[in-house]
Amino acid sequence: MSTIKAQNLREKTDQELQDQMAQERKRIFDATVRGASGEAIKAHEKRDGRKLIARIRTILRERALRQQLDTGIVKLQAASGKATPKFANIAKRDPNPRAGRIRERNLFPETPADHAAVKLAEARRKRASLQRQDVGQSK
Repeated sequence: MSTIKAQNLREKTDQELQDQMAQERKRIFDATVRGASGEAIKAHEKRDGRKLIARIRTILRERALRQQLDTGIVKLQAASGKATPKFANIAKRDPNPRAGRIRERNLFPETPADHAAVKLAEARRKRASLQRQDVGQSK
């Protein structure tokens, strides 16, 4: 079995990934049963199967996080509408995924809108770090 790369998995839909993960789990189980019965098995096939399942789970988790962050960003944009200019600028700046976490305690926000602006900037930073080219992701 050749190694399936994450790039190829990203082209599939969520349902196709779920089906492939179930198929791979069945193959691992069958190999375990064959090994327990004394039949010779190839250890690398089980290892590759576990790695493939981990790749699939990672891609599914990234998609779920992206969707969750997108809905959170929409809510935070509405809540941060009346933020003071200092905090409004923080929320509007370009998200840098490599930057450290944006911490409220260093900024001293005073109003709920200021808190929402800081949380919005942090959500945008996290969303930028999860940016991938997922062809199979339903929009």
